[in-house]
Amino acid sequence: MLDFASLYLSVFCGSLALPPAFLFARFIYRRIEPHIRVVVAYFIYSKLTFRRQCLRVSGLGLSVLIIYIVANALFLGVSTNGEVDLENRAAAMAAMNLMLIFLGGKTNLLADLVRFPLSSYYLAHRCIAVIAAAEALLHSGLILYRRPVFDEFAKSGTVLSPAAGGLLVTIFGSLWLYRFLGRFFGLLHLLGAVGVLGGLVWHIVLREISPAGIPVFVACGLLGSTHLYRLVRMFLFNHTQATVETRWDKEVVVQLKLATDKPVKVFPGCYFYVFFNGPLPFYDLFHGYAMTPFWGSPAQFINGEVSDPTFLITRKGHHAKSLGCVSSGDSLRLDGPYGRDLKLYRYETVVLTAKGIGIVGVLPFALQLAGRRQRDDEARSRHARLRDSSEPVFADFSRNVDVIWWLEHDYQDQWVADQLKSLQELDSQNLLVVWCIYPDSKKASNSFQKNKYWSAQSNFGFDSFSRELRQEARYPGETIVVVLIKFIMIASGDSEFVDQIRHIVLQNITSKRSIRFANVDFVAPPGPPNHPSDNRSESQVALVNSPNKNEPAHSDATGIEMDTVDQRGRRITHVV
Repeated sequence: MLDFASLYLSVFCGSLALPPAFLFARFIYRRIEPHIRVVVAYFIYSKLTFRRQCLRVSGLGLSVLIIYIVANALFLGVSTNGEVDLENRAAAMAAMNLMLIFLGGKTNLLADLVRFPLSSYYLAHRCIAVIAAAEALLHSGLILYRRPVFDEFAKSGTVLSPAAGGLLVTIFGSLWLYRFLGRFFGLLHLLGAVGVLGGLVWHIVLREISPAGIPVFVACGLLGSTHLYRLVRMFLFNHTQATVETRWDKEVVVQLKLATDKPVKVFPGCYFYVFFNGPLPFYDLFHGYAMTPFWGSPAQFINGEVSDPTFLITRKGHHAKSLGCVSSGDSLRLDGPYGRDLKLYRYETVVLTAKGIGIVGVLPFALQLAGRRQRDDEARSRHARLRDSSEPVFADFSRNVDVIWWLEHDYQDQWVADQLKSLQELDSQNLLVVWCIYPDSKKASNSFQKNKYWSAQSNFGFDSFSRELRQEARYPGETIVVVLIKFIMIASGDSEFVDQIRHIVLQNITSKRSIRFANVDFVAPPGPPNHPSDNRSESQVALVNSPNKNEPAHSDATGIEMDTVDQRGRRITHVV
């Protein structure tokens, strides 16, 4: 065993060697990256299939999951000294995994901080819960098999064993349960978590607390602190009360313009939990719906704070009853913002695409980029030489911003007609190129003034998209691709649409064309916003952003996820 001096010397030398090793590895990777770019893109973004069914995991995600499972198996099985040692290890590993399960809640701020996709967080949450439940069942099975006395400790374990089995069943049936329980799923999930933790604490305190039991108490602290933090954030430090200033009903959507008691922080891609008032006190605390503000005062929005956030909400979904009771003058509570700021202004070319109600996720990016450009142009017009002025400017890299919106029905342009007109007035320097793709261009309304930058088209399909992608890939500069989809994939055709776009994008990635992907945690309440006379399910919504022009991009979207690829890309457009 190393003494203190040897240990200190090893750590010191290792810390000195780490930076050069990192720089050397980075140098080597930059040399070989163009040659392995296509393989890496397929590995990271292409969703795996099993028996012609698309799995909601990429090669990278599956590899991480396998490594995690193998690591758990090695800790359980390597150098095990009999059944007693194995049951103790199983208990310790289950408790350690429980800590990770209770590290976050419905929205994980740590995941936002490290730019971890929310959908990947949910997938990891479920997988770790399965592993923890399996290890708990192994521990209880070994205890009951070899324990000669059925005392109180054994009874508590016997009670928890069916709970662990029920947890496994609940995890595998979580999607069905969510559809069945609706808005009560979150509350029952929380009560179930508290019940499991309470049972574990009861199980542990019946005997002398071992090191394996410490993570259980840590998990209790994590569960309590995360929910306490959210309550404190909502009612004390970030208390936001809003009044419904205007309610606008049209077809199958409702637009709510709110007036907040103080400016709220916003950024493109963010979302809030909106709590509607209910029949009972504190009813709304357990029924928050994730929604994206798609508009606000342009002058405020570009500074990152607005007092008039506007939401476009579908009538269908678990929120339908609560939404139906909202009228002008009512009070709502907002919790947020959550999500990650992608800072698209750092990229030279941005392509934003959406389908149907996905325009809700696109407009905030277009508003920010156009507003920042207008602010800089006004500053330049006031000062011939900016170096002689103390007025700050944004100095964005963005030079080309395309917005492509596929409408599923001709009437959908009325949902955001006022916002499109305001956006066109704001973009006096024609930074934006906006295409609205109608099912029938003859039915296009006058939502904006048509010109060579703003146009209404039809028959813009996959072939046209592929040609546009290749054209944009010729331009220099860095590109980012952002994919946005709705929280739940509803229509059976959605996966086919996503697969087609993914195929087109991956085909355009070459050693000379690099793309960086980024994901937006846009969460739309489930429910297809179709015309009342249309019985078809709504197509999946997707948004793609790309600020660089030389590269096609690739979109892998499932659930609420968006993936991120290479950093030197070109430009891409995308729908789902």
